[in-house]
Amino acid sequence: MTSWGASDSHSSVPLARARKLDLLLVPGAARLAPMLTGHCLCGQITYQADAEPALVANCHCTDCRRQTASAFSTVVGVPAPSFTVTGGELAEFITTGTDHGQPTQRKFCGSCGTPIVSVSSAMPDLVFIKAGSLDDPTVVEPQLEVWTESALQQWAIGEGSGKPAFARGPG
Repeated sequence: MTSWGASDSHSSVPLARARKLDLLLVPGAARLAPMLTGHCLCGQITYQADAEPALVANCHCTDCRRQTASAFSTVVGVPAPSFTVTGGELAEFITTGTDHGQPTQRKFCGSCGTPIVSVSSAMPDLVFIKAGSLDDPTVVEPQLEVWTESALQQWAIGEGSGKPAFARGPG
């Protein structure tokens, strides 16, 4: 098992520093699940988080978009000591943020490539779980959008987009 605790280098800056970023930490965000579990696509990596999320956000930064090969990445920020890999071993790639210039550890399954978590040096006391890897992603709901200056505006959805929208496939 791998976990990140107070003695790890990931936790060198107190959570209070992260709280200075008022837009990122939403009091009471997604307090529906006291324990989160998840896994990668092939099932080799399993994990759990034994704390309520500090935040749930859609991240539009360039690097999250590239890592997930999508328009944005929905992330669930949990306190680092609460996150434990319960099966398998995560591979890692470190990026220096295109938008923010900070190193970010991007951890994923080395077999199937599923992104599992990111750990940003800007907020090292939080582990950002990729919501698509949760066993039940319906237990969290994004409370905010971050890095919207990097968002792909032409991919907006919803009533204001002016594009046809389908709850399922067209037809």
